Amino acid sequence: MSDSLVLTGVKDVRKHTGTEMLRLNPKGGGDTFSLKRWWVTGGISTCYEPCTVFNVTTGAGTVKLALATKAEGSRVRIDHDGSFNFSFFGAGEISRACLFTDTFEVIEHYVFPSISGGKVMTVTPAGGASRPNVTPPAPPATTIGTVTVTGDAAPADGSTETYSVSNSGDAGNLTYKWSVTDSGTVNGGDTGSSVDIDWSGTVTSEVLCIVYSTDAGVTDSPATGTLTVTAA
Repeated sequence: MSDSLVLTGVKDVRKHTGTEMLRLNPKGGGDTFSLKRWWVTGGISTCYEPCTVFNVTTGAGTVKLALATKAEGSRVRIDHDGSFNFSFFGAGEISRACLFTDTFEVIEHYVFPSISGGKVMTVTPAGGASRPNVTPPAPPATTIGTVTVTGDAAPADGSTETYSVSNSGDAGNLTYKWSVTDSGTVNGGDTGSSVDIDWSGTVTSEVLCIVYSTDAGVTDSPATGTLTVTAA
C-alpha cells in the first residue's frame, strides 16, 4: 500500500489518496503537539517546537511523523511508500520533520531545502530507534503447468525432425533441457524451446523436455513433458 497527502497550515489535509496517514490532535486540545527539538543535542535548557503529527500505520505497526508547522502558511506534500519511507515535495514555511516510533523515540529526521539549500536531507542519529519490521510481501504464486512436446510422432528412419515444447502455466524465466531415448539423437543444442533430433532405427523412443522456472513463487518447477515416437 501507499499513501499521499498535502498538508496546508497546521491541520488542513487535502488530496489524501490513502488511509495510512492520520493526523492527530493532542489529548489536551489544540491542533499541534509541543515536541522537544529533535535536532538539538546537549545544552542547558530544553526547547520545544509546535508540530503537526500523523500516525502512519501499516500491517507492520505504527510510527509517528512530525512536521515543524509553526506557521499557518506551511505547506508540503507527503508521500509514503507503504514501508515507512517518506518523500516530501513543495515544502513552504516548513524546515524540518521527524520520524518517531509510536512512543516518540527518534528514528530519523529530515532537513528541508530552506535549511539544506538543496534536496531534503535525511539524518539518522547514532543510537536511533528502528522502524517496525516490514515483512516483504510474498512473491506471487506461478506455475509451469502441463508441459506438452509436439513434433512428428512417426519420423522416417534417417530423418531429422524438429520438436517444440509449450506449457499451460503462467510462470516466467523458463529454461529447458531436452533428451531422447533409444533411436534418437539430439542434433545441436538441447536447452532451447525447440530441438532437432536425428532418427536412426525403428525402436519406439521417448522425446523428453524438462522445463524449469526461476520465478520466486513457482510451485511446480521442474515439470516434464514427453512424446512417444515410433519410427516409421
